[in-house]
Amino acid sequence: MSSGPTAKLIDELVQAVAGAARDARARHVLAQALHGLVRLARSEQLLDMQRDAARAMGAGSRREARALMRRLGTRSQGQLRLELQDSEADRA
Repeated sequence: MSSGPTAKLIDELVQAVAGAARDARARHVLAQALHGLVRLARSEQLLDMQRDAARAMGAGSRREARALMRRLGTRSQGQLRLELQDSEADRA
């Protein structure tokens, strides 16, 4: 499990809601449910961002949007390799 600010906030929420009165299993189940909600929210946010980017690029359908996102992904990976090659050539 991560130890970032989200995990710390979830731990604080579990302590505030469950406290020390409930058993460890109940606290664990509550914490895992909250982590699941966070993961779901992140994936929904990513899908929304991808959909918005595809609309901004002019994709009309889902199929076009997926194809456009694939092309953008391959372009960015290719650019990264070229940038790395250029920086290595500058060092030599």
